[in-house]
Amino acid sequence: MTRTLGYLLGTGLLVATASLLLAQDGPQPPKVLLIVREDIKEGKSAPHEQSESQFMRAASAAKFPANILGMTSVTGTAQAWFLEAYDSFESIGKSRSAMQNPELETLDALDGEFRSGSRSWIAVYRPELSFHGQQLMQTLPKMRYFNVITMRARPDHEQDFAELGKMAVAAFERSMDEQPMATYQIVSGAPNGTYILFEPCASLKTLDAAPERSHNMFQAMGDAGAKRFTKMAGETIAQTETLLFAIDPKMSHVSQQIIAGDPAFWAPKREEPAEPAKDAKPVAKKSK
Repeated sequence: MTRTLGYLLGTGLLVATASLLLAQDGPQPPKVLLIVREDIKEGKSAPHEQSESQFMRAASAAKFPANILGMTSVTGTAQAWFLEAYDSFESIGKSRSAMQNPELETLDALDGEFRSGSRSWIAVYRPELSFHGQQLMQTLPKMRYFNVITMRARPDHEQDFAELGKMAVAAFERSMDEQPMATYQIVSGAPNGTYILFEPCASLKTLDAAPERSHNMFQAMGDAGAKRFTKMAGETIAQTETLLFAIDPKMSHVSQQIIAGDPAFWAPKREEPAEPAKDAKPVAKKSK
């Protein structure tokens, strides 16, 4: 997996995002994500998964200090995303030294055979634009999919985007919605004003309820609020892309706490080939 990271975070950016990295009560989504996107060559998804599985086993043996959640695209082009969870920007830098491992570097180079390209982003958690973040973390071990929505605000409209997000969160609360969502703002690796929304799903049945959830949200806003929200969204959001991903435990390196939540999924036992009985006799072939 591509682990080359080059980024510059100015003093102004650090000051602007520092308030977002304060400790919160209860298990919340990671404060900082390093997101690695790999574009997979046609017909190479299966060998790529095998390669990443080997990489993750080596990362586990090397005691890589961060959780890594791997997932593959169900819709869109063939992609693999890896979400590395951190408490701070500083911890990202510290973890890079763990990647300076001959075995990991060799496996990463071999994995390049299955990729057509890759890209990395750093994103910070926006709790005020998220919904039921604590519930998301509590139910994560049972989740199997992520609906990932990437939005880009028009230049000079980030404050309007924040207002839209708060309006939506308030409406979800009033409508008694139970679908958690974590919103992250990309601060390096993408154009300014880029946000990624992560919605976990235990099954694809969750998507069947999406139209009803949207209807309930607008009802909770009221006619005037819904019209204002729709108008602001058209003026504020320049681009939206939605992709569905399947979580892949073989391509993940997660904590024992997550594994304990569903060990059959996260750490399935490998079946060893059965050995023939010592006193078994060969079966005689029938003569024609």
